[in-house]
Amino acid sequence: MQTKMTFSKAKWMNWAVLALAFVVVFFHRYSTAVVAENLASDLNLTGTELSNLASMYFWAYAIMQIPNGILIDHIGARKTTSIGMLLAGVGSVIFGLAPTIFIAYLGRLLVGIGVAGIFVSILKIQSVWFRKEEFPMITGWTSLVGNFGGVLATTPLALLVLALGWRLSFVVIASVSLICYALIITFVKDHPNDLGYDAPNGNPPTSKESFWVGLIKVIKNPYTWPNFFILFALMGSITSFSGLWGVPYLTHIYGLSANAASRYVLLLTTGIMVGSIIIGNLAKILGKIKGVILAGATIFTLIWFYIIFIANGQPPLALLPFLYLILGITAVSFILSFTNVKDVNNPHLAGTATSVANVGGFLGGAILNIVVGYILDLKWQGNLVNGARVYNLEAYKLAFTVFFIMGIVAIIATALQKEVK
Repeated sequence: MQTKMTFSKAKWMNWAVLALAFVVVFFHRYSTAVVAENLASDLNLTGTELSNLASMYFWAYAIMQIPNGILIDHIGARKTTSIGMLLAGVGSVIFGLAPTIFIAYLGRLLVGIGVAGIFVSILKIQSVWFRKEEFPMITGWTSLVGNFGGVLATTPLALLVLALGWRLSFVVIASVSLICYALIITFVKDHPNDLGYDAPNGNPPTSKESFWVGLIKVIKNPYTWPNFFILFALMGSITSFSGLWGVPYLTHIYGLSANAASRYVLLLTTGIMVGSIIIGNLAKILGKIKGVILAGATIFTLIWFYIIFIANGQPPLALLPFLYLILGITAVSFILSFTNVKDVNNPHLAGTATSVANVGGFLGGAILNIVVGYILDLKWQGNLVNGARVYNLEAYKLAFTVFFIMGIVAIIATALQKEVK
């Protein structure tokens, strides 16, 4: 006779399996930075085309947020995430074997569609399996574990590419998605009732109104939008820099190898991981979300001001580890926007509100990738190395001014945020 899994073991098994899938999400989000030169060379890409390729993930992720919310509510997190991992695996194979830019676009698009439902699914699972007071803590740990995927997308991916080449590396990565699929099908349960347990928070608030009526209410709520733009500015900037342009910038301006450059970007990702825990605990201690985000956005903006206007786009190499670490810690203050956007909307619309705000972060990543790439191409002097475009300091300085502007946008958006006691 099969032994029934204890409630504690079941809830942590649910979380652990989906957290592993979240690692895959972050890996794909940041992976294009390390292989940017390989992609540009093999597929003969301009900076704009490279930006478009990286942004396919973000467009798909942003567009699928609200549809995934509907899917999770109607067929459950288990089915939504398992189908998603299959799509991500197929997309990774197509991307790795792509002979043309258009096939690569397709592969990257499928990956984005596949992983788009993971974060919202984890929040859904957390809300029914964990006590309400555990939610902020477990959300911080989710962010910490997920960002480990960003770590794997730096030096470990660079080493894998050196050993296998970038194409075979993404085929190997596809197998991880398939492993996640098998684990989700085997272990994830949508609700404690599926194993005969009561939900720790009782039945969630319900409403007879349609999804579309609820969505319109969230969109019409003026206090939803500061969170949308905080995520657009901070999350969009950090994913654009660390997920695409951080490594090429270091190789072009400082003459570092892709492997060495990835170690610097790793420090930024480490800052995000550390910040995920610090920011949540700081907000809990102070009892204020708005002040913590404002402090994070202000420091983030000042760092970019120093890099662009004081250091003239090229800070001393010895100072970069500190700068990147602090950028990661301060930028991740955007995670508190998910708490605020739920607080300023009706409880039964929390999932919809989270999805709407989350669109901002990935729309920001997509648009900022393209804007930075366009500016770099505009200032390109015609230099090529192994078929890939090389940009000069003035080009990067102008392009990265976009991140400084986004810091100002985040400060203004935070000032407009409604603090909920």
